Amino acid sequence: MWQEIISALKAMDFNRLQQIIRGIDAITFLKDPWVIGAIVVISIVLIIRRMEKGLITFLSVPALWVLFEKTVQGDIDLEKSGHTVLLFAGGFLLIAGINIYVHFIR
Repeated sequence: MWQEIISALKAMDFNRLQQIIRGIDAITFLKDPWVIGAIVVISIVLIIRRMEKGLITFLSVPALWVLFEKTVQGDIDLEKSGHTVLLFAGGFLLIAGINIYVHFIR
């Protein structure tokens, strides 16, 4: 996957890059040891620099990505659509509520 992304960037083939990004599964991507290592290093740097707001925002992006991919993306089943919409709305409100609290209220 990484080699395909790098080769598409070197060739400036943005259509191919877009196809690669569309094909990435969020859970598989976030389980990659390099991604986990990068997230841990960036989180430690943000904690050391006492940038709690930046840390919350940084960790909210993958959370929203996984939430979006697991609820909105995929096959639309009319029987499950009400459940998935409620799950997406609840998860989004929780993540947005935490961000609002940390950025504005606290």
